Amino acid sequence: MEKKEETQTKLAEEFSELDIKVKVNRFDSLASVDETDAIKIGKHHLFASHAQQAQKHEEFVEEIVKPSPDADITAEETIMKNMVTIDSTDVYESSFPKRGLCLLIENDMFSTNLGLSKRKGSSIDRMLMINVFTKLEFEVRVLQNLSSKDIEKALEKASLEDHSKREMFAVVILSHGNEGILYGYDSAYPAHKIWEPFTADRCSSLIGKPKLFFIQACQGSKMDHGVMVKANMGRTSTDSFASYRTPLHADFLLAHSTVAGYYSWRNTVQGSWFIQVLGSALITNYQDQDVLTILSKVAKVVATQYESNSSRSDFNNKKQIPFIYSTLTNKLFIQPK
Repeated sequence: MEKKEETQTKLAEEFSELDIKVKVNRFDSLASVDETDAIKIGKHHLFASHAQQAQKHEEFVEEIVKPSPDADITAEETIMKNMVTIDSTDVYESSFPKRGLCLLIENDMFSTNLGLSKRKGSSIDRMLMINVFTKLEFEVRVLQNLSSKDIEKALEKASLEDHSKREMFAVVILSHGNEGILYGYDSAYPAHKIWEPFTADRCSSLIGKPKLFFIQACQGSKMDHGVMVKANMGRTSTDSFASYRTPLHADFLLAHSTVAGYYSWRNTVQGSWFIQVLGSALITNYQDQDVLTILSKVAKVVATQYESNSSRSDFNNKKQIPFIYSTLTNKLFIQPK
């Protein structure tokens, strides 16, 4: 009995030394422990047999997946259900007098020191993006063949503008790239430099507004050879707050032409796969579809309808899939104003 009390006292002393501070929110009880608590506590059960551990795990899983009738929903679960229910208010504000600024940053020529080829066909992409974003009522500014430093300066300058009367912001990048980098005329620069100036702490007039980045550039030299697939023909009101804190990286949408590490295809006569499909999909669907739905269609078309055709076997019959990264917090429409 004395040994048991000594053990409990020792455990209590160990736990008191943890000094773990946990901020309690509306769903945390005061008795909650975080993962570090669980890891520390778990060390005292390392000598339990595997059979005991398995039994406890099975019981725990069974309890988790067991359905409960609506009558048993707790107050906290009701609050959560109300918060996650999607309704007509879950869209970005579109009542601003102006659509927004679109920076089109194109590099199709590069310093000979870089050993990069001229991006033939880029002019086709450039003209398409100018036409598309003009039709979508953006103020389009074209920046061509700037150095890396000048590109960074242009983005920084745009972030310092007053966007209070604009409902969103967009950037289109047309250039060479590699994993994690893009190329200006004279050198490479980190890809994150294009969106960093527009985080909430650096561009207050775009807080809560969509910030869109469309990037046509390779992210590596790997080739996607694809996999053969047999087609299946038998397819079958929120709470309002006076104020709130927002994450620095909320309300961003980054659409890369390809996934990290992979080549991005461009036809020297017809333009790049991604930009050509993106432009057509936006113009065809912008009046009644949200942007993420449109981008899903872009990805589907590029993935299923495009394949490289080259006399070189290592470049022939290759595939591509765009990569979409989103921290949008509402549905985004670019409907006519």
